[in-house]
Amino acid sequence: MSTELDALLRMGLAVACGLAVGLNRAHTPTHRTNRLRVHALVGLSACLMVLAAGHDLQARSHAIQGVATGVGFLGAGEILVEPRSDRAGNVQVRGLTSAASIWFTAALGVTVAASTPILAAAALGLALITLYVTENGSSQP
Repeated sequence: MSTELDALLRMGLAVACGLAVGLNRAHTPTHRTNRLRVHALVGLSACLMVLAAGHDLQARSHAIQGVATGVGFLGAGEILVEPRSDRAGNVQVRGLTSAASIWFTAALGVTVAASTPILAAAALGLALITLYVTENGSSQP
């Protein structure tokens, strides 16, 4: 398989992984549909940066460090600390799962680019199970 075709397939898989996680996050109670685009773009961007670094391990390491730094800022933007506390005086923090899912989507993009797609697919499956079980389990008494 040619290098260009391999890169295109990896980028397509990174987008598919991002869309899968983004679909889950878009169907949360807040229904923020932009999460679908954000996750797809984060997965693609992470994959593209690692692919662009080439096969040099040091360059790939630097690219992965840059992805981790940039995604940290995106995740921080998802976290919201409510200015009011609840009746018990506890501060309300929201968006941690969405921030973690953005981080995870970047890791999927990196994995698709730098490792085997099978590893990314297995991790995606485990994450979707985790998100589904905890989302549906938390609404039951």
